[in-house]
Amino acid sequence: MKRIFLPFLTCLAFVLTVSSCAPKAYDGIPLVILETDMGNDIDDALCLALAHRAMDEGRLQLLAVGCHKNCPTAAPFVDAVNRYYGHPEVEVAMSETPVQEFSNYTDYTAVAMAAGFPVSKIRYPEPVQLYRRILSEAKDGSISFVSVGFGTTIAQLLESEPDEISPLNGVELVAKKCKCLSVMAGSFGSKKRSEYNVKNDIPAMQKVIDMWPVEIILNPFEIGGHVLYPASAIEANLGYSTLNPVVEAYKAYKAMPYDRPCWDLLSMLYLLEPELYTVSAPGTLSVDDEGYTYFEADPNGRHVVLFDTFDQAITLKERLVEMTMCHKKLVAFDLDATLSAHRCPVEDANLRLLDTLTKKYEVIMCCAGTCSRVYNQMGQYPVTILGNYGMQESHIVDGEFTVTREEIFPVDTAYFMEKTNYLREKYGYTEYYGAPVEFHETGMVTFGLLGKAAPIELKHVFDPDRSKRRVMYQEVCELFPDYSVYIGGSSSFDFSPKQYNKYDAVMKYASEHGYTLSEILFVGDDFGDGGGDSHVRIKGMDYVSIDDCTKTPEKLSFLL
Repeated sequence: MKRIFLPFLTCLAFVLTVSSCAPKAYDGIPLVILETDMGNDIDDALCLALAHRAMDEGRLQLLAVGCHKNCPTAAPFVDAVNRYYGHPEVEVAMSETPVQEFSNYTDYTAVAMAAGFPVSKIRYPEPVQLYRRILSEAKDGSISFVSVGFGTTIAQLLESEPDEISPLNGVELVAKKCKCLSVMAGSFGSKKRSEYNVKNDIPAMQKVIDMWPVEIILNPFEIGGHVLYPASAIEANLGYSTLNPVVEAYKAYKAMPYDRPCWDLLSMLYLLEPELYTVSAPGTLSVDDEGYTYFEADPNGRHVVLFDTFDQAITLKERLVEMTMCHKKLVAFDLDATLSAHRCPVEDANLRLLDTLTKKYEVIMCCAGTCSRVYNQMGQYPVTILGNYGMQESHIVDGEFTVTREEIFPVDTAYFMEKTNYLREKYGYTEYYGAPVEFHETGMVTFGLLGKAAPIELKHVFDPDRSKRRVMYQEVCELFPDYSVYIGGSSSFDFSPKQYNKYDAVMKYASEHGYTLSEILFVGDDFGDGGGDSHVRIKGMDYVSIDDCTKTPEKLSFLL
């Protein structure tokens, strides 16, 4: 068959919806290397976000991201995104021979880091060597490449010579270890076009198309133009509660609001849900010296081209939004200083907030206090409670408050009294109201510097910035090495056995009820070191920090 320039609007005679071209995941999920010109168009950032969300759901494993844009902030930006999404182990590479380009949005990285997106690396490895190492260590036929930029680095990989990493040259190594290349490149529309990713390094893309020894799935320019990512999803912060570097980059790229084509995302999505596309019969691709793309149908060819119908474009958009948004299903609340002042009734506005949230999410309480104390302080609001950092659990059963689980640990009360008396003498808290130490039935302990029976108004003004207790904190921890120690309440230290904390309590409940980590949001006020909510922050659960319990509905408006 003669070589043809495949017009997008008249090509349907050449295409079929087929399943044989679908990438078959290795050990259940695709293993992916992403090659990107991060910093040119914003769809690269959203493509990376999509990969991370798929990782959260256990549908994909991102091994590495290689950057080839001539921009010093491209690799640090990718690193920041990896860390924000909780996957710092994903390796980041930066080409030593990058393609010169001028558009950029990753310059905002300095602002992102100031907002708390850490980047630990200063120098990044060269991608060809990194790719050769990953491939050499991989099982045969297990790696999928996703290319959403120029062909520069992949061409260099194919041209690489045997070395100390592998006795195979680049083509041989790819043939042995790779499953496919899903690439965003080319154009087959009614208007002849030298597509952006091709024309910026035509010789490289020619080599990629000619030399890549296994399947190539080409995602052309036209599909992305049909699938626009909505500004509304960005304005909702992609469903996250904290500043998201991908969202901030999207805002920096262009004045909001704007919808943007999903060119690059579609190449990643194909690895996950190939059935959403129309796929050509097999054939052979080629690129001419002006950057135009051609396709010859050939039953023995190893290349296919993706297309979409009108209905498929709508579905692709819906799936991309759904898969890039972080959809919370379980919202866990602290009580004191989050929904109420310490040991005070819950604010009416916060009770109304709970009423609204429970229509959309499962809502639970996870607190330092006992289940019964929390239940009564909340005016007997019907909600599941994880008390004493997870040592207790209560539900409303047949309309009645019921403690359904309670784990009790013996406490050496004499030791606690001896050491807390020592601390009182040393730091000057020898006068107090009521019992000096409260021993809970579960084995959790509260050491109130003002005593158990101190007036609430006195507790509220005693140590609002926690500076009095922070002076003592390290020594308290050293005296009680078998316990997690928290700067609790307004004037006390809380002690729980090491295996109990709010993160583990919520995750235990979540695993029993079918929720993943990415589907959980924790709302609290005390995430600093030594705080009752600190394990939530340290272990990487999404959270919202409340600094004024009267503002909680406003802080959580994004959930509504």
